[in-house]
Amino acid sequence: MITNQPLPSTMKAVVLEAPRRLVLRHIPVWPIEAYGDPDMVLIKVAACGVCGSDYRYYAGENPWAMHTLGRHVDNPPGIVLGHEFAGEVVAVFDGKNERLLGRRVAPVCSKVCGTCPECVSGRTQLCPNTVHMGHGQGWGKRDFYPGAYAEYVPAWGNGCFAIPEGLTFGEAAMMDILAVCVHVAHQGNVKPGRPVLMMGAGPAGNGIAQAVRNLGASRVVVTDIAAEPLEAARRSGFDAVVDASGKSHRALVEELSALAPEGFGSVFDSVGGRASFELGLGLLGKKGTLVNIAVHDLDIPVNFLRLGSERCIATSSNFATGDYPWALSWLESGRFVVKDWLTEVRLEDVPRVFAEAAGAGRRAFKLVIGF
Repeated sequence: MITNQPLPSTMKAVVLEAPRRLVLRHIPVWPIEAYGDPDMVLIKVAACGVCGSDYRYYAGENPWAMHTLGRHVDNPPGIVLGHEFAGEVVAVFDGKNERLLGRRVAPVCSKVCGTCPECVSGRTQLCPNTVHMGHGQGWGKRDFYPGAYAEYVPAWGNGCFAIPEGLTFGEAAMMDILAVCVHVAHQGNVKPGRPVLMMGAGPAGNGIAQAVRNLGASRVVVTDIAAEPLEAARRSGFDAVVDASGKSHRALVEELSALAPEGFGSVFDSVGGRASFELGLGLLGKKGTLVNIAVHDLDIPVNFLRLGSERCIATSSNFATGDYPWALSWLESGRFVVKDWLTEVRLEDVPRVFAEAAGAGRRAFKLVIGF
């Protein structure tokens, strides 16, 4: 291992020991030389986003497995959550990556196998052999599974993207969710000149709405029931922001139909419930696509006649290898704007923040852990 600074033997990390049990602990610094991959590097974390999927892991779900494998997989104890991160490269396993030492980077948080049928056919986002930071996926059995709710985190040199000048670590830590948003937007078959509906205005919904605007949607309509996401959507300048709180299904249909009399060309559902599915499908225009980005184990009946006129229902999983640089170019050019999303918390605050969110709901729009 090659380093550019002395490294401690232990570090602070927030560990998911069991569902709803997050604990701040001192654990060994990740032994990158012991993982059997010469491309591995070590990042000193400067910022790590708190993703909506992290709350699902906290509750005992495994959203990666549900979206990628189509089934639930139990989470092992000892996961260090955190896959949206940015920082400085402080160690490399192999000399081929020595050029990265000292660089500010936003790493891709996962590595696919490259040899399975999904990878060979270009569907890397569905690779069942993915090794993933913050998810416990692909590491075999370990005492602690790598993630970025920690002072240090492993990454792969080949997936380290330099942070452009002018971007903060906090903004760069949003690269993972922005790459997901790029992928989701393309799953929706957005066509220039057709209106788009985004149901759910949290960070993912806001990012998807920005992405479809970049892809040429004629009108971007965003709905939510909570004040903070609605206000963030208004700041983002979308064409219409609809407060759905307290409104009946019929009232929402009438209000949203008036904004797209021929139906929406693409509908994105980040809620994933029966009511949102029913609403979105009813508002979908001819040859439109409804994308569910919050897959749950839920039975919802569908009358196939409603899928006439070439309407489609789709889901979205992760992001493909080509989505990350696309998202970075939009962030660097100002076509993705995330700076006003962020509320910073300390690593020590994370267990309390999750416990409070489970009891009273999330209050900040997007949390980022600062180091």
